[in-house]
Amino acid sequence: MKAWTRGVTALLIAASASVAGCGTEKETAKEPNAPASEKGQQPPASKEPVKFSVFVPGSGGNPPPDKDPILQQLNKELNMQMEFNIGVAEYNQVLTTKIAGGTPPDVFGVNKSTVRQFAKQGILLQLDNYLDKMPNVKKSYTATDLNKGKVDGRMYALAKRPDIPMTTYWIRADWLKKLDLQPPKTIEEFKNVLVAFTERDPDGNGKKDTYGLTGADLPAFSPLFTAFGVADPGHYMIRDNKVVYSTTDPAMKQALAYIADLIASGVVDPEIITNKNPIEKAFKGQAGVIYIGWPSIATDATIDTYKKINPNAEWIQLDAMTGPGGTFQGIWDVGRNPSMIGLSKALEKQPEKLEKVLEYLNHITDPGKGQLIVNYGVEGTHYKVENGKVTALPAIAETAYAWQVQLTGRNEMDYLKTKFPKQEAVIEFAKNQPRIQVYSEFVPPPEAAVADERYEYEELVKFVYGKRPLAEFDAYVKTLNDKFALPARLQTAERTLAELGYLK
Repeated sequence: MKAWTRGVTALLIAASASVAGCGTEKETAKEPNAPASEKGQQPPASKEPVKFSVFVPGSGGNPPPDKDPILQQLNKELNMQMEFNIGVAEYNQVLTTKIAGGTPPDVFGVNKSTVRQFAKQGILLQLDNYLDKMPNVKKSYTATDLNKGKVDGRMYALAKRPDIPMTTYWIRADWLKKLDLQPPKTIEEFKNVLVAFTERDPDGNGKKDTYGLTGADLPAFSPLFTAFGVADPGHYMIRDNKVVYSTTDPAMKQALAYIADLIASGVVDPEIITNKNPIEKAFKGQAGVIYIGWPSIATDATIDTYKKINPNAEWIQLDAMTGPGGTFQGIWDVGRNPSMIGLSKALEKQPEKLEKVLEYLNHITDPGKGQLIVNYGVEGTHYKVENGKVTALPAIAETAYAWQVQLTGRNEMDYLKTKFPKQEAVIEFAKNQPRIQVYSEFVPPPEAAVADERYEYEELVKFVYGKRPLAEFDAYVKTLNDKFALPARLQTAERTLAELGYLK
């Protein structure tokens, strides 16, 4: 992951947490065995619960299995005995040890790197021919969702369905009103508002102690990059059926010049690049604009937090602003992937267990009844359904860990509207904002280290702080191309995205 993307990723992770509460490569090239039912063979009937194991990374907090209402309900409904374990520390190391010892879990968490590695080693079951056994997955997953688990055109993992865009610029509406200003619609108006928030004492304390904009690192400027028609630095875009690397796009130079002007004008929090917790500064009234996900600023609890500091504070979402490159509210990675699961190839020789695992994954994917269980808990205890609408009950607080058992994800809008009914308007607002699409999460990392990403990032910071003249931007691009193998990385991106069907 690029260094400059970590700021917004950290904010998204925090927001999501608050919302959620050995074969050979030659062997893996073979077509997978068809499901037993397709061969005319049925797995032997059994009245005993079918046992299988699941091991995925997470933060823990789950109750013991015999007291976990979600797992108990699933086991009961599907006549299974699922051993469900969360790897809190050193997950990859523990998983690798299990695999090397010949005892891989039946279902386990993988990521972009390990799915490729395990697929080539013959550890993962190829899933393409088993999708018909999971009709809910076929119905709920888009082609893009399924692409996320593919290696060399074949599907070896099932990605958790993605969340939805949550980030926007948020602005102090009470400051706008005090200074007789309107929410900015263009980046020129945006600068004027930032200047006013910095110079005209919006908090009325008689001191010059406020800034226009705060945030975490370069992603704090995301809607400004996109107003120039370019994604944040470090991302792969598609334009005119070609892959474009945002950092070296000519529009990047214009965007950097605009941001450098804001910083030179003194309207940006001086610590914006190094901030660890910018929302705290925003709540304390040290800045009037922040780029952040709604769960960090619009839930009942967060509103209560900032109202205790300043009862008059009113934060509202700012619509996408127009610039030379269009009207966009930052970026959205089409390949965004919260997590993935793979199935052990050893399941091919255990048809009864494989059938049960496929039944389980299908069951917990909407529109299955199991989706309600992994989302909300036990009906009548943690939620109720009236006239087809799910309503959370107070006991739902007991299931804050549930996101860890949602192996195939969830219908995000249905879930959020149920958990946060008062926030429906802000959820819809963020979801529907125009954004530049990027495809970075689909692109595998270079097989060999080709660059220290710090150079790319650190020179960008120099540009926006005036420590390196923008007249040297072309030389900077040349260095990225010549010394850091950017052309080869672009070729990899083009080949990968063509295989997945995003390039014609």
